[in-house]
Amino acid sequence: MKRIMMLVLSAALLANTALASAQDVYVTKNGKKYHKSETCRWVKGKETTTLDDKAAIEKGYTPCNRCASEKEKKVENKKQ
Repeated sequence: MKRIMMLVLSAALLANTALASAQDVYVTKNGKKYHKSETCRWVKGKETTTLDDKAAIEKGYTPCNRCASEKEKKVENKKQ
């Protein structure tokens, strides 16, 4: 019984970890980039579709350079 309980808990933990690693990103109908934030100036005010980052990459989208640099700036500001 303990083994079954451990297997169930292990499976739940693995599933939770896999879900946590996926990040929602935003794409536009005609765009070729995915955006990490709805407030990115390239998608703000436009109609977007939400995908997880892995699905976006599989569909051929590449990351927006501006979103990446904005995220890095926020991390730097928090360090100071």
